[in-house]
Order: sequence, then structure tokens, then C-alpha cells
Amino acid sequence: MDHKLRSVLILLFLCAAIGAAEDRFAVFETFGRPQGAFCSAAGPALITLQSEFQGRAVLLEYDYDSFLHGRQDRFWAAGASATYLPLVMVGSGYRTSSGSENYEAVYRSMINAERQRPPRASVSAFWRRQGNVMRAYVEVRNLGETDLDIDQEAAIWLIAYENANIGVSSTWVRSTSQQGLPYDLAPGETSYVVVDTPSISGADWGRMAGVVLAEDRPGGYGAYDMLQATEAVPAGLFASPEHLLVAPTGSGAEVELTGPHVLSWSATSDVPWIEVTPSSGDSLPATVVLAVRADLRPPREREGTVSFSASGDGMAFSTTVDVGVGASCRRVGRRVRPAQ
Repeated sequence: MDHKLRSVLILLFLCAAIGAAEDRFAVFETFGRPQGAFCSAAGPALITLQSEFQGRAVLLEYDYDSFLHGRQDRFWAAGASATYLPLVMVGSGYRTSSGSENYEAVYRSMINAERQRPPRASVSAFWRRQGNVMRAYVEVRNLGETDLDIDQEAAIWLIAYENANIGVSSTWVRSTSQQGLPYDLAPGETSYVVVDTPSISGADWGRMAGVVLAEDRPGGYGAYDMLQATEAVPAGLFASPEHLLVAPTGSGAEVELTGPHVLSWSATSDVPWIEVTPSSGDSLPATVVLAVRADLRPPREREGTVSFSASGDGMAFSTTVDVGVGASCRRVGRRVRPAQ
């Protein structure tokens, strides 16, 4: 894929994820054996629904024999019983099904029921490959009215999957990992978590993706509950808007910087009359104000560029924002690239 197109698609994906922060993202999990008759029969429904709910849900396929402990446990904790595979669940066990079904109708109703629930948390995440490990940088905020309690197993899960027809569907889970919240999260409070999967073998990393979810176990026993989930965005430094029109005088305009929270960042302008406040920071996200220094701007100069760079945890990125004064703003394709 063209590098510029890929950057634009990532930005659109990120904006969509942020814009839909209060809509519940559904995670539908299927545990089966591809050679099983019922599992094979469910495959077409999984593929159809994955396409139908793109951006609103993800349907994940697990090898039942490779995930005997972990996410599969949520099915049994919900009090479900089953004689035949596949075992399927949505919302960490909020709805379950197993064996032979009217697959497409039943699975669609499960996803719709999950999406109608208000989320109890907001979750955003970035991921990157580190050797054969997927690492996710997660921000979680408590949207509920009570604490997210570590004694009730409040935790973050990272599910690394491959977009490939390896089993009976179009997704194939390669690895999962769990990281408990570092402390009880009070209503309105935000926490940051880094989660690593175990080493992943045999994957095509060009097709890998990650979904991150927050869950807890109300009461400390019984069924688990998924608070919210999101598709993780490939790590980078993102600025919004990409092109900014600033008044010749006044308080300026804001730029939102997003990326993994472990990144520290700095900003520089290619002209002396664009003032950047603040000009650096120790973490992301951040809000930056760009303003015109009228006393320093030559009358005929109307355009400038602010460059942002960020680094941390072995990563380095840079991007730019084009700034125009008045009614003129240079339209240049957004650049998101590794720092040199």
C-alpha cells in the first residue's frame, strides 16, 4: 500500500475510534476446531458478520485446543454449558452459544445485544511489533459510577490476531495476554497500561492486528463483564488537524497530538512568527496551541510549518502541521514518518 495512503487510512481509523469513544465496540469470540462439522458450518456466518460489523465489532476465531485457559474460561464462568463446539461468546460471556445454530441470525443478535449496552469504560490503544512480541500501549478511563476494583479482577487484555483465512473465518487469534490495572480506578479516573503478548511464531506480521479490551468480574466471582474494547492503532505520532488556519492576531488555535503514552515530544516551527505552547511534553496525548506573533511576521508571509517529533520505548516518529494565516493555507499531503 502507498505510504501516504496508509498514513491517511490510519488517521481516519484513529479519528473514528476517538469519535465513537462512547459506543460499545463488540468482541465476538469463537473457540473451535476448523475440521469440526459445526465449526466449519459456522465459518461463512463469521466471515459475513465480520464484514457487516467492520469498525463496530471484531469476530475472533481461536483454536480450542491452544487456548484451554484464559479467554475460554470466560465462557464457563458465565454459567454456560455446552456439548458441541464451537463455543462462542460476546462481551466476556454476556451472551453465549454453542454447537449447531442458525449461525448468522443468532450471532448477529448476540453482537447487536452487546452493542446496545452502554460502555463502563473508554479504551484507546496503540500497538507495535517488538521482535516476535506484540506490545500495546493502553489508556483506560472509568466511565462508571463505582471504582474499577483490582480485587474484582479489573484488567486489560491484548488479543493479537491475524487477518487471514487460517481456520474457518477471516481472523485467527495468535496470542493473548492479560495485565491487571495497577490500582483501583475511581470514576472519571484514567490509567495507562503496557501489555506484551508471549512470543508469536508462524504469523504474517503484515496481516497482524490487535484488539484491546477492559473487563472485570463484578462481585469478584461468577461471570466476567467486558467494559469496553477497541482495535489498537499501529503506533505513530498523529496531529489533528493536519492543516490549520490561524488568525493574524488572537489566542491561536489548538492541535491535538496523539500516540503511545510513553512518548515524549517536542515541536519546532520553520518561521519565527509561529508560537507553539507548550513546545514539548513528557507524554501523550497533548494539546498544543499555535498562535501568530504579529510583531515578528513580515507582512507578506502567510504560511509556515510546525514539525513535531516524539520518541520513547525504542520508538521515534515525526509529523507536521501546515499553518496558514487568514484565508490562505498551503495544502500539502500529511507526512507521518519515522524520525531519521
